[in-house]
Amino acid sequence: MLTFDYSRNRLALADVEYQVEWSDTLDSGDWHTTSVTEAVVSETAETQQMRATLPAGSAGHRFVRLRLTRKP
Repeated sequence: MLTFDYSRNRLALADVEYQVEWSDTLDSGDWHTTSVTEAVVSETAETQQMRATLPAGSAGHRFVRLRLTRKP
């Protein structure tokens, strides 16, 4: 398993979706959220420290990105 830590603004949660994605190739159509779990590690009034856990790659490497999307 791999872990990916990031901070997010608590006020932005109403307008922004945070999503951790992984890929083994970096191809535009090869980003996945399968088996990604997230947990709040710590928080303040303004921010949350997050930890995403995802499966390790079988090819000896795995790329991870944080995708932010504005909610409609």
